Amino acid sequence: KKKRNRNHRAPAPTAALALGACSNDDENAVNGVDLSKPISLSFSPAPLDVQTRATIGVTGASFESGDQVGVYVDGAGYSNILYTCGGASWSTASDLYWPDAGTYTFRAYYPYMETGDGAVALPADQGTKEAFTQADRMWTSAARAASNGNITLTLEHKMSLIKLDVSEGEAITLDDIKAMTPAIHGTISTAGTWDLTTGAISLAADATTVTGITPYRVDNGTSVTYYALVIPGTTFEEGDRFLSLTDAEGTTYSYELNISGGFTAGQSQYCDIDLTVNRTGISLSGFGIGNWTPGQSGSGTVEI
Repeated sequence: KKKRNRNHRAPAPTAALALGACSNDDENAVNGVDLSKPISLSFSPAPLDVQTRATIGVTGASFESGDQVGVYVDGAGYSNILYTCGGASWSTASDLYWPDAGTYTFRAYYPYMETGDGAVALPADQGTKEAFTQADRMWTSAARAASNGNITLTLEHKMSLIKLDVSEGEAITLDDIKAMTPAIHGTISTAGTWDLTTGAISLAADATTVTGITPYRVDNGTSVTYYALVIPGTTFEEGDRFLSLTDAEGTTYSYELNISGGFTAGQSQYCDIDLTVNRTGISLSGFGIGNWTPGQSGSGTVEI
């Protein structure tokens, strides 16, 4: 059962008094905006070039039924209002209304937190679609003028994505790779803080760390791709074990990071690494790092 937020704001009293018993839209309007009608909101993730929450298991860039978004409207008295995706539309138990015909800043974030405290808990096991997508964090801030039309807010990813494309090499088949248990290694923090005013995510002080996380796997026909989300600021050192693949007999194939200087996971960025698995070990065949936004990419220095 949805809770009604205590910060729910009714239509502006001046507008309500002016309406009286009238119901004609023209008489309700202020500068062409009917203040007696709830604000119509919908939300979408930014469409991206790399597989993310918006594309794994769903068609196109969209939220799924049951997803929850929190909304703030600065200057209008609305704080952490819950919106729930119903598939084709969004619903809330606390309708929002324009205080006047001005312009207001909307801040929206995913996933919804009842306390709105901005805590980030990173699961060490992201091996299922549900676990991987729930580790995602999205946010936006946008100014919108009062309108009776629908307003769509596009949320951008604020975590850091690691994407590993793994191909078969010498004396190893793709089926061999699919049967292996993967782990991404490093000193990985499992807690962060999220400023819902600016959208910034940072490592929590004195947070618990783990030495390995289980990524989400996608089979691509000619290769296997592993995806994992980490908190921005997480550093992976050159020379340290970065990926391990363990087969059913207990044999482990490891890749030690040979990116010059290592790398630090950046907010709203992705690291794209191509690896080849050989019977003698795992070798690096490509490396890229860029902004986790539409059409953005980049490159890094590689020493093999």
